[in-house]
Amino acid sequence: MPTMLTPDALAVDAVWSPEQVAYFQSEIERRKGSVGWYHEVTVTDRAGHSVRTPGIHACLPILAVLERFGFPRDFTGKTVLDIGCNAGFYSSVAKVRGARSVLGIDYFQHSIEQARLLRDILQLDIDFRQGDGEALGEGLGPFDVVINTGVMYHLQNPMQFLSNMARLTTELMFLESEMLVDSRHSEYAWFIEHEYNRDLSNWWIYGPECLGRMVRAAGFSRAEFKGFAWTPARGEKTPEGLDRQGRGVMLCWK
Repeated sequence: MPTMLTPDALAVDAVWSPEQVAYFQSEIERRKGSVGWYHEVTVTDRAGHSVRTPGIHACLPILAVLERFGFPRDFTGKTVLDIGCNAGFYSSVAKVRGARSVLGIDYFQHSIEQARLLRDILQLDIDFRQGDGEALGEGLGPFDVVINTGVMYHLQNPMQFLSNMARLTTELMFLESEMLVDSRHSEYAWFIEHEYNRDLSNWWIYGPECLGRMVRAAGFSRAEFKGFAWTPARGEKTPEGLDRQGRGVMLCWK
């Protein structure tokens, strides 16, 4: 495998020229567009040269946390769909860990362009396409494993999305999402009428039991809530003054 995952970076089995390093960094800058990068990824070569995407999602430390909650450490021979792939970090991890094929889909074309650049820097064979998880047509998949991180709270039609994922999944969906932290609200959902955490694209935040029931109703046989990978400080508020919620993980078996 020409690319390896280390504690600090994704490492390619190559030595870049100064011109390549300058080109990669200039393309990273160019592709930040008007919204910037979300995934922060460092890539190094054999000679110790490095390039970095300037995101706010510290991918490697967060991956280490997600692994404690069931993110697969081995994808050997699996077909993988990374839905809501953003700049493709988790797609890259799946491929480095042995996936036979990986397809990353994101609603935003700028994210797909970023993912394709990261793929090329890493020298990985990954297919990235623009698409809408709530409106995926026939002829796609099936996939052994679906990676579903940071998507559920952005969906206006979550049951249609989950039904699509159930149709496409043959083994496991790894689901990470904003979730309600108060156990008294575990069976409920909170509709976000306006802005939440400076983001107008948020629609729903689910309690773990509510989301598990939705997953099963959509066509998965079992949903296991693994816990909160992150929780806010007691009484923490969003910039809008709303109660900040946590990030929960659920494993969903077909």
